[in-house]
Amino acid sequence: MTVTALAAGAGLAPLTLSRASAATPALTLTAYINGQAINRTQVLQWEARRLKVAAERLNRSLPVALAAELGSLLDGSTPSLENVARDRELLADVKLRLGQTEIRDRLAADLATTTPISVLAAVIDEWSVSAAQVSSSLGTAQGFLNWFNARIDANDERAMLVANPDHYLITSPRSGAQEVIEVTGGAMLAAQFFIDYADNAGVPIQSDPLFPVQTSGWARTSDGIKIGAVRHQFRDNPQGGFTAKLNVAFPATLPPWMFAEHQWHLACEFSNWVSGYIASTQA
Repeated sequence: MTVTALAAGAGLAPLTLSRASAATPALTLTAYINGQAINRTQVLQWEARRLKVAAERLNRSLPVALAAELGSLLDGSTPSLENVARDRELLADVKLRLGQTEIRDRLAADLATTTPISVLAAVIDEWSVSAAQVSSSLGTAQGFLNWFNARIDANDERAMLVANPDHYLITSPRSGAQEVIEVTGGAMLAAQFFIDYADNAGVPIQSDPLFPVQTSGWARTSDGIKIGAVRHQFRDNPQGGFTAKLNVAFPATLPPWMFAEHQWHLACEFSNWVSGYIASTQA
């Protein structure tokens, strides 16, 4: 059974992918990691691999019916780009169908391990930054941030989950705040943190005056202990479109490969969020 059947079995409407008309400008997305341009295909290749990993992870404890529906993501073949758009949507649908309580239960063992490790790693209060950029040929810096903030305030869980296969739960307990359960960087286990974008005093990521549109906040445990931070900054491009400068601070004691892998995480999620934003302007 294919993953397409999952939507039907869950009572979901068939996925319809919007296509730009001849009169609608095409969106071009380019990511930058360590100053090197990364084209959309390369980011999609990373996403395809992580879709497979996430599906395998969920499959370990999914009910038989849902596990069967993920068959095409678990067939053992090399991940293909052909169905990335479809599979990202359907994987998000599976997570939503499981629901927040079930997701928390299934990842409780992960969080019991990663939360104390994160607290211990952050004790010295020294931080290193994982950074990436995403440039869009369409849209504006403020327009994107307005769209993103509106998705948070509306508690649009689906928009948050579909952006990255490593997102397992992202919910907004109140305006401007999020609870996140995700696999960060190259970690093997999921971690939980809470971000309030009004809680940004002393965020250990430099503000760039060339990127005047910004959002930032500390990432904390449920007990309020600082374990990381974000500062995402945006500017309009002279030739049109905009660029996102994406930064996440982790405890400096973590291994370097985690910072490197999280650059791809950032490139993936923000490329998909930008695509969602642009789609909303063309609807």
